[in-house]
Amino acid sequence: MSQTDQTTTSKVLCGLNVEIFTYPNGEALLRTVDAYPVNRNDWHGPYKDAACAEADFVDRHAPPVITPEDLRRGRLNGTIAQTLEGAEMMLTMDRWTGGSCLTSFIVRPEGQV
Repeated sequence: MSQTDQTTTSKVLCGLNVEIFTYPNGEALLRTVDAYPVNRNDWHGPYKDAACAEADFVDRHAPPVITPEDLRRGRLNGTIAQTLEGAEMMLTMDRWTGGSCLTSFIVRPEGQV
């Protein structure tokens, strides 16, 4: 396989700089660029194609959607609390790196899409 058969595309997804490397057969790898922690920059994939890589990345970076009952339980068990700035954040696992992180969330009553 020659280097001319491979492409690397740079773009911004979810506010982060990413690179998508595409093989001649269409399969793709995706990684963030200049992100912290360093393991955020690891290649993910292979994906079926670049569109699948982008969709997975966007899905993994979407804020969690929880119910009012999830919010109540999280406040009780300490996984949801207010920051010093007054915003409520949820302690969760980062779906890209696997590390613990604080993230914002969306509260939606059960049955609503």
